[in-house]
Amino acid sequence: MTTLAHFLTGLRCEVCRCLDVLWLDPVRGVVECRNCHQTALVAVDETTGEAR
Repeated sequence: MTTLAHFLTGLRCEVCRCLDVLWLDPVRGVVECRNCHQTALVAVDETTGEAR
């Protein structure tokens, strides 16, 4: 099974302060930290697929 999540490089989790642990899932509209599992909702442009 293929996932549509994208690894976000160069960004730091605001909660645990770890670098390069954030993943964007544009289908669900969330960013998740793989270290502390904190999530944040994001708005995704449906025409371009870019997060805002």
